Amino acid sequence: MIQTSKYFRIALLFSLALTCLTLHAQEAVKPVKTKTSTKDYGKSFFEKDSIHTIKIYFTQCNYWDSLTYYKNIQDSLDLATYMQATVVINGKSFYSCGVRFKGESSYEFYPGKKKPFRIKFDKFIKKQDFFGLEDLNLTNNFKDPTMIREKIYLDMMNRHGLPAPRATFAKVYLNDKYWGLYQVNENIDNVFLETRFNEKKGNLFQGDPVANFVYLGNDQSKYYMRYGLKNNETKNDWSDLVRFIKIINDTILSDEEYAQRINKVLNLDACLKAWAINNLIGNIDAYNMFYPHNFFIYHDSTSGKWQWISLDGNYSFAAWNPIMNYPQLTRMSVMIPDSTPYSDARPLLERTIGSNLIIQRHYLKILKEIFYTDFEPERMNHIIDSLSLRIRVAVYADSNKMYSNTDFDTNINSTIGDPLDPGNFIPGLKAFLADRRRHIEAQLEALERMLN
Repeated sequence: MIQTSKYFRIALLFSLALTCLTLHAQEAVKPVKTKTSTKDYGKSFFEKDSIHTIKIYFTQCNYWDSLTYYKNIQDSLDLATYMQATVVINGKSFYSCGVRFKGESSYEFYPGKKKPFRIKFDKFIKKQDFFGLEDLNLTNNFKDPTMIREKIYLDMMNRHGLPAPRATFAKVYLNDKYWGLYQVNENIDNVFLETRFNEKKGNLFQGDPVANFVYLGNDQSKYYMRYGLKNNETKNDWSDLVRFIKIINDTILSDEEYAQRINKVLNLDACLKAWAINNLIGNIDAYNMFYPHNFFIYHDSTSGKWQWISLDGNYSFAAWNPIMNYPQLTRMSVMIPDSTPYSDARPLLERTIGSNLIIQRHYLKILKEIFYTDFEPERMNHIIDSLSLRIRVAVYADSNKMYSNTDFDTNINSTIGDPLDPGNFIPGLKAFLADRRRHIEAQLEALERMLN
């Protein structure tokens, strides 16, 4: 429990009173809205190749202390509190937006003031939006000297038509002081669901922190510590998730029966594509890699199937891992990594690409298609060079970034740190792709002989 002094509580109440007065005065203010085509929210913003400019203006002189205090409250009580701010994006002003700190490791362990933010346009003025979007996430590219790992990862997901946030870059200013280059990510919410699935009635769950899909019985409360319901909170009905997990854990069915049944309740093809990209790009902080989290699942009320939603790709290209050295990382299995820090069961993984011959064959086909197109060296190197060139000037001017300018330039190509010391090196983007490619090609050839 956060302890506060008597005087701080008085000051906080006074601040809240001022906020209420401000809100009362702004009730007549019309929400700022930006034109957008139906269910194509944010397209012009995210598809723009240049770097955006986002300026955030707080009226409170101690706004940083307040943001920090509210983040502590959020972490201890699971209560998100926003501060009021004017947000100016590419010269267009949005008044009385909600702004707060966000993130876990990227907030707690970032060595400096470049903390991640969430902007909520309609927090204090109803129906205010930005190209149909209600929220934007400003991420700080934690543990990534190149600042483009997650952008490459999310772009690849979206190119394949897979549900994942869109991303772009912005120079962010706080009260006119340049705070640094941020990646701007689409938020996964009801607007996201409408954009991807043309409806938002189903349940949306976040898999975190240990969302392994192990069946724990029919009591939904047993799943509260592993998953989080992100919409339909008033109903709070988890019965569809419990049924889905029960089906996943069915061990009686044959391979053919299981493949047919799981495909009826899960968009299996899209899920396997997402897993393939996670593996090929070395996104180790993912369900089918080292840790069973960093995903959402949505129960699409139109198709009746669960949809796999990917996010958090800042550890792509094996940016951090606690147990493998560099040679071991490049040799990781394209099916399921041989050694991971998480040893408990993951039945969805084990009952599909881990043991089901029918699904394994389909997964191999997906792996080959993605590997021999998206991971063609000339294509990947062009993407890396284009993105790094686009952001270089903004990165160099960013005095709050986690790594140096030299690290930024070096890590595009080469590994930083000791490649034989797990947890103490960051692979170079191009080097990792080239070294891993040789092992992937050999594995794909061996799997072709074994499975067919």
